[in-house]
Amino acid sequence: MSRASLLKPESVSPTADIHQIAGILAEREVTYVVSSDKMLLGAIYRDSLNLTPNFIAEASERSIEACELMTPKERIPCISLETHLDSAISVFLETELKEIPVLENDRLVGVLPLRSLLKGLTESLGSVKHQQEHDKRSSMILQSINEGLIMIDKDLIIREYNRAAEELLGAKASERIGSKAVVKTRGGSPVFEVMKTGKPRFGVMSPLADGRIFSVNYVPMLDNGNVVGVIQTFQDITGQEEMRSQLLSSRDELDRAFALTLPNSRVEHKLKNTAEYRDIYDSDSGQITITEVIADGGYKHVVNALKVLADLNNKGIMSLLGISKDVLVQSIIFHDLGKSQPQFEIGQTVDPLDEFEESCAHAERSADIAAHFYQREDDVIWLIKYHHHPESQLPADFPNHLRPMLRLLKLVDGLSAALTRRNGKITLDVDGTKVYVYERNPHPDFDKSRVVDLFTGETREIPDYPDGTG
Repeated sequence: MSRASLLKPESVSPTADIHQIAGILAEREVTYVVSSDKMLLGAIYRDSLNLTPNFIAEASERSIEACELMTPKERIPCISLETHLDSAISVFLETELKEIPVLENDRLVGVLPLRSLLKGLTESLGSVKHQQEHDKRSSMILQSINEGLIMIDKDLIIREYNRAAEELLGAKASERIGSKAVVKTRGGSPVFEVMKTGKPRFGVMSPLADGRIFSVNYVPMLDNGNVVGVIQTFQDITGQEEMRSQLLSSRDELDRAFALTLPNSRVEHKLKNTAEYRDIYDSDSGQITITEVIADGGYKHVVNALKVLADLNNKGIMSLLGISKDVLVQSIIFHDLGKSQPQFEIGQTVDPLDEFEESCAHAERSADIAAHFYQREDDVIWLIKYHHHPESQLPADFPNHLRPMLRLLKLVDGLSAALTRRNGKITLDVDGTKVYVYERNPHPDFDKSRVVDLFTGETREIPDYPDGTG
């Protein structure tokens, strides 16, 4: 089996919380649980969890971790890099899985998706279609798979129609084979594009007139480099899309709940109208190229910061002396309220040192707003005003009891920036006064793992955590 046919798996550590798991399962059908050295421990399948907002809230309250939700490795069908195509097909036939984990010495090295196998099978069919025995065996496989399959020739005449297609489309193969294909999706079909270009299309979302949603793969059949037909494989993902919509809805509910914690609508308006930017950093020139404008980036940044703080709270950070949840929450809400951003366009290349306001300036402005318009307590004002200052530049009268919270606020602010502006991935652990940060970030200055001692201020780099952050 070629590594090229494998996809990178989504994985989490055994201590991952429900929010991290739900975020992955909103986009993927499965996430794998791996140890620190990438040994497969288990898997969490989307259809095995009832990921309603109530379940997520309860799991969060009870601090349920990935290891408690996973199906153990012993009950998961797995294959190796040496597994023959026929054996992989057998595994898919015996299960209803859409992907199978691939192991090397019990370590997770990738996943084999069903679509890759079908592509390989299609190519095999085209190269040996004159062999009657192979045709018979291939036909048995195509009739046995759980995905619907229709094979049409260049004239759109149906040549193959398996049992799953009969069940999904409500028509008998005997009635359809030999007849012309009927386009059932609204807005036409990619069949014509694949027929013209000879390039496959995978995972096409196809809403049907009856309200169902199919995920469809279109793979060209080639004969001496010429397209002679198209194989369509499809599955009904209506239930999965409803669950995904429910997960996204629960995120929106959390955002709306957060809005209720804001002092008034003017604060919400300011945050939602402060842009942030995603960019590509050039380490040689120090310049950035804008790739996306996040119109409500200020709001998203605060929401992500509160999510990071909630994760740390679940891991026990608030039990430390000198750490106040209320003070930190207020500091996060107000810390960027005085921020003024330049206006950029996608594709624009700029020097961030020249274009962005110096961070300490907007921090001081934010502190003034929090103090004079919203009468926040002194601890909050101190933290906001100096959250961008190096500790060596703190004034002599900065309260020493606030230093652990200042370090935590800086850490949360930076990690939220990684999530908001760079689509970074982070995993956090807490051990006493130490916070372990495993970060994957496109910016080379932040693409590292480290441990921060909130009491002493010591920060040092540590080996990467080889899980979903890697």
